[in-house]
This record gives sequence, C-alpha cells and structure tokens, in this order.
Amino acid sequence: MSIHPLAAVSPEARLGLGVTIGAFASVESDVELGDHCVVASGAVIKSGVTAGSHNEICEHAVIGGAPQHVARPADVGRVIIGDHNVFREHVTVHRGLKPGCDTVVGSSNYVMAGGHFGHDSVVGNSCIFANGSMLGGHVQIEDKAFVSGAVAVHQFCRIGRLAMVGGHARVTQDIPPYMLVDGQSGCIVGLNVVGLRRSGHTAEDIADLKNAYRIIYRRGLSWQEVLETLRTEFRAGPVLHLRDFLGSGKRGFTQERRAPPNATLRLRVADDAPAVAPTLRSKAG
Repeated sequence: MSIHPLAAVSPEARLGLGVTIGAFASVESDVELGDHCVVASGAVIKSGVTAGSHNEICEHAVIGGAPQHVARPADVGRVIIGDHNVFREHVTVHRGLKPGCDTVVGSSNYVMAGGHFGHDSVVGNSCIFANGSMLGGHVQIEDKAFVSGAVAVHQFCRIGRLAMVGGHARVTQDIPPYMLVDGQSGCIVGLNVVGLRRSGHTAEDIADLKNAYRIIYRRGLSWQEVLETLRTEFRAGPVLHLRDFLGSGKRGFTQERRAPPNATLRLRVADDAPAVAPTLRSKAG
C-alpha cells in the first residue's frame, strides 16, 4: 500500500492490498476500496462508496457525491462499483437517492473526462463513456454500450446492450439494444454492425437482427404486432434480448431517421455561373 503523506485518508476507510493514494487525494470514512485500486492526486472518494479491485480514479474525480435532488433526504443510498473500471479526470458519480437504492457501476467500464453518473444510475459491464457524457437519475445502461461525447441522457431512460450513441445526442426515450444513434438528429440510423462483429456475434446473428430491425421500423405494424412477430419468428439469438427490452419499456423508444422520398442534394447556382454547373448539379442528385 502506498499513501502519499499529503493525502487525507480516514482511519475508518477500508483499503485492500496494493492500494495507491496520491497527493491531496481524499478518502472519507465508510469507504471500501479493493486490492490494487489507484486514487490519483486531488481525487475524492466520499462516504458510502464500495469499490472492487483494480479501479483507477483519476485526478479530481469525485466518487460518491450526494445526489443532486432538491428533496434529498438526510439518509441516502450508496455507490457500488465492480472491478477494473477507469474514471478519468473530473468524473462525478453520485450516491442513490434513498437508503437501499444504490448507484451501481459494473466492471471494466471506461469513463472519460468530465463524465457524470446521476443518482440511482445502473451501468453494466464493458461500457465506454466519452468526454462530457451525462446520465440523469435512474438511467440504465446495458453491457458494452458506447455513449459518445457530450451526450445527455434524460432520467429514467435506458440504453440497450451494444448500442452506440453519437456525439451531442439528446436521449429522451429508450434506445433498444444493438442500435446506432446519429448524434445530430438523435434518431436511430441502423444497427451497430461494427460493434456486433467486434463482440463476436456471428453473421447469422447479425442477419437475424437486420430482419428484426425491418419488422420494428419498416413494416408499419402496431406495437403489439411487432412484439408478437418477434416472438414467433425468432426462437434464439440476440433478437430474444431485443424483444425483452422492447417489451419492458415505459418511456417509448427512439425512432428511426428516414430520409423523405426523392430527397436530393440541391446546389444553389448563381446566374453567371459557368456552363459546367448543370453537370455538377446532375451528379449531385
């Protein structure tokens, strides 16, 4: 164990083997850090945090802050963290709003600088959160999701397994598993095929998900017809998880971005433009 003499560590904190605490870091009472955790200079681990092993809390991150709520009770929940997570500079993770209701972060997640997890958030395993991504209270993120920079996720929303959300998106409804969300429009633009391949899904799995995508977004079925069709046409594979996710939604789901019929790129051409302009226009659509 290595604790810098300028660190402030409560004698009531429980530290595992090989823990490293940097200068000006603060570890309060009622904190438990597993083996080989690293708390960098200026980071703050507040009371009510339990973390597993091999976690890295970088400079000026604050883990276990009080929930941001105007009606915050005197007693609040905890922050429960798994193993092998990285919380980069200035990340904030807040405790659950009520006793017994915790903010939970799984294992092997990477949270880049300025990320924020609100109270009662539940984050799975192997997720990536880019700089400035923000989770409101009670947000749920499933395994291997990718949340890009400056994404704001509204409270109580869910982001499904292996979904990828583009930068600056505003997430106000659930994002189903395996989907790709455009940051500018905040709409779904297809499947996260690259992520599916990298995670080991087979060509058959991806083909099934493409068929399910058409059922959900292209056939014009009612919602109950969508769920029933998914149930009857797919007996195994990732579509089962997709259907379960859709069947448990309460906030509605992010819609698909579809270009209007006969959409073209139109170029404005000045009256005195050279004769080549019509050719350019035709090639542009």
